[in-house]
Amino acid sequence: MIESIRDIEDLKTFVLVVQERSFTQAAAKMGITKAAVAKRILGLEKIWKTQLFYRNTRKVVPTRDAEMILQKVASVLDSVKDLENSFANKDVLEGTLRVTCVSSMSSNFVSDMIERFQEQNPKIKIQLIVTDSLLDLMEESIDIGIRVGMEVPINLEGTYLFQNRIVAVVSPEYGKTNPKVQSPKDLETHNLLYLDFHKEVRFSETEIRLSDVTRNRNFLSNDAASLVQMGLKGKGVLIRSFWDIEDHIQSGRLIPILKEFPLENFGSVWLVHPMNRTPSRRVMALRNFIESECNLRFNQ
Repeated sequence: MIESIRDIEDLKTFVLVVQERSFTQAAAKMGITKAAVAKRILGLEKIWKTQLFYRNTRKVVPTRDAEMILQKVASVLDSVKDLENSFANKDVLEGTLRVTCVSSMSSNFVSDMIERFQEQNPKIKIQLIVTDSLLDLMEESIDIGIRVGMEVPINLEGTYLFQNRIVAVVSPEYGKTNPKVQSPKDLETHNLLYLDFHKEVRFSETEIRLSDVTRNRNFLSNDAASLVQMGLKGKGVLIRSFWDIEDHIQSGRLIPILKEFPLENFGSVWLVHPMNRTPSRRVMALRNFIESECNLRFNQ
């Protein structure tokens, strides 16, 4: 529990020791003695009731608990810096943001948007956690998550980005050497490439679900990138979120089919952040930037 400004200095000391792996180096950077650093770390270990570092003659190594605590401490220090900047009327954004999304989003649009955001805000450091697991944003001290969902979970604040349209496509080679797909029923004779959680998506204006016309699937994967590669190689009919294959469609490497029977949207893409944490200026700036970028790219 932080009770005074001195505690903030203790937190800064902890972060420096983790970064430097040395009490001596941390002391030099803070302009205090090595003994003072050791006293601050000992005080934190008593407060948190855990050992923070393994010590030997050559270096100090953070324990697993210290690694887990580090992100929360960094978040606290960033909030303090935000407060100081607001009183100083500073317009320059600085500090760290932790962002998470799935790998297909990272490679298709999130990384590009983060790059452009950092070009405008060079003092912002961003940690992008790419995982297909659904992380607890509070537990993992993550500022922003970009997710697909029907609605925003009750413990999160959400900003709508765009509809998650699902499209069926084939490579030009596949289209030339296989029977034409003119209706959903025609898919029964084709090898279908899709993620399992899309199997209940329906074709618009029909009661037909993707699972109803699935007779052939010789390649199943929970990795979207692998499915896309199979589609590009002409191994079947690919069914994917449009944002994952948009570039391939524009380049002509994949051709949309069943335009008269489009698949229904599979939820929407949302930007989310913890509800019980007041967004910092950095979080709000990145949120607004991504929302604007998505509007330009996906909602025209």
